[in-house]
Amino acid sequence: MYLLLIPQLQGYFQSVQMIQILSYRADYDLGKGEVCDVFDGNLYQELLHCRVVVDGEELSHQYFSDSWDIALGLCTDSYLLFRRQRKGPCGTPLLLQNYNLPPDVQTQSKNLLCVGIVPGPHQPKDLGSFLVPLDDECAELTYGIQTFDALQQALFKLHAYIILKSGDIVAIERFLNIKGHNSIFPCRSCKVKAICGLGKTYYVPLHPPSQDHEERALYQAAPLRHHQDFLNTASIIAVANMKAMKAKIAKQTSIKGLPGLSHVGALDYARASAWEWFHLFLENVVPNLVDFWTGQFKGLGVGSKDFEITPNIWQKVGEETAAAVRHIPSVFVRVLANIATDCLLFTAKSWSFWFVYLAPKLLEGRFPKQKYYRHMCKLAEIMKVTLQLHVSHEQLNDIEGCIVEWVQKYERYSPHSVLS
Repeated sequence: MYLLLIPQLQGYFQSVQMIQILSYRADYDLGKGEVCDVFDGNLYQELLHCRVVVDGEELSHQYFSDSWDIALGLCTDSYLLFRRQRKGPCGTPLLLQNYNLPPDVQTQSKNLLCVGIVPGPHQPKDLGSFLVPLDDECAELTYGIQTFDALQQALFKLHAYIILKSGDIVAIERFLNIKGHNSIFPCRSCKVKAICGLGKTYYVPLHPPSQDHEERALYQAAPLRHHQDFLNTASIIAVANMKAMKAKIAKQTSIKGLPGLSHVGALDYARASAWEWFHLFLENVVPNLVDFWTGQFKGLGVGSKDFEITPNIWQKVGEETAAAVRHIPSVFVRVLANIATDCLLFTAKSWSFWFVYLAPKLLEGRFPKQKYYRHMCKLAEIMKVTLQLHVSHEQLNDIEGCIVEWVQKYERYSPHSVLS
């Protein structure tokens, strides 16, 4: 089911109030020295100096050269139907986030633009094929669509460009048409080569097992992917005659074909798919840490490692967690379950509040060694800074160093059996 985008965008300009709100992008101050929105990023600012490209043809005007040009971000992710957990039928909505709206309202449900739903019962294998109608409309919008402005009482040409793509790791991989996180080249941002770990799982260690000088240097400065890499590889695969040759190219590059939304050149495939805070921290790192601490990570036995918290202490942590929110207003967090017995009831928001605000106090003095507590607190500090609405460039440089140091210690502290 596809819902036309252009009429939805034109509808904005029938409301004087909405027109005034949409001026947020045009009025945005790019010279304040902080990162507060997508407009402070290199991707957007580079587009301001580039001419619009459609199907390889360069047009006469530049991206966002008009004050009413609209910046959009595509959001896709599959969700399970009928309150099913894990397995079951699913649907995949195609949502657009309007960056012309102020950040405090652009993610509200009423302000998200739904352009369609990919039906179930399974996730789409070829997401790009479902994006063809949207891709065609994006191409039309680059030339400009005649739209009536209720404020000026006049017609103008409306342009809109999709500049970012968001979603979890799997959703991004389907959009980019790459093999993904379990392949030899797992990263969508760089060309670092993984090694085989447990079973057939590939991963990228910070320190490769080989002592070869050239291989170690490659890990220290991984070559980045570029937008043109996706286009060139897709072209080679398209002209390959044999299926085996296509598979060989995909294995060597991790790119299986042309990504979605290929008509307009505003979307940089190598850089426009950000790594999301929500999925990286709340769906992966934090739950994995709790599994490490409780001996539940991939069959590790309780008490076999010096970073594990004993069951009786963890039970106390769970009871204190459930009791801690009784006097906290619900606007901050909803009721938290006992993390020791009901951690499956924890949502991403629950994990965030517990780890950032409760864990530094609840886990104080409860690790066998103090270095693991300090390591946990350091991550909580990193998460706090990255959640700030205003981040200076100096803070960005500092937090990058903190993250590198934290990850290095994470690998060093992790069980050898998991990393090898």
